[in-house]
Amino acid sequence: MSKRIILLILGIVFVVLFSAVELKSNLPPTVNQATVNQATGPQIGFAAPDFTLKDLNGNTVKLSNFRGKPVYLNFWASWCPPCKAEIPEIQKFYQQNKDKVAVLAVNITFNDKVSDVVNLLKTNNANFPVLLDANGNSPVADAYQVYGIPASFFIDKNGIIRATHVGGMTLDTLQEALKKAL
Repeated sequence: MSKRIILLILGIVFVVLFSAVELKSNLPPTVNQATVNQATGPQIGFAAPDFTLKDLNGNTVKLSNFRGKPVYLNFWASWCPPCKAEIPEIQKFYQQNKDKVAVLAVNITFNDKVSDVVNLLKTNNANFPVLLDANGNSPVADAYQVYGIPASFFIDKNGIIRATHVGGMTLDTLQEALKKAL
């Protein structure tokens, strides 16, 4: 085959691939219960990835079991200074809102010790629900593309993410974000 024919074939392949990518990127995203933006991870307006984890008492907790009620989902670790500072704020938020929102604090336990988690909660008189993402490299944190902690997601009653926040939150910022999920 001559160089011209090979270059012509490569050119056609390039144009077809470029057109397909361009066409797909111009399609509007569909928002429904099963939609998660795989390219950039969970985002506002998209469904929260479902998961099943154990709590500190060994009970199984599944996110989708909370459908019908907003959820405050927080990722944290006991060795993280902003996470430690946020615990009293989450406890106040939990006490004030536990009837209208589910609070799920996911400890990224692969780099943590359960005893440290329990001791930190006791020190802060915290009794909000804590789940353990302890399997290997934290698959739930990976599903939410958590790269910095603390990381928070506010999910509405239909399972759609309505607000996100990376970094520590105060009671006031927690209450403001909750309004977006109600």
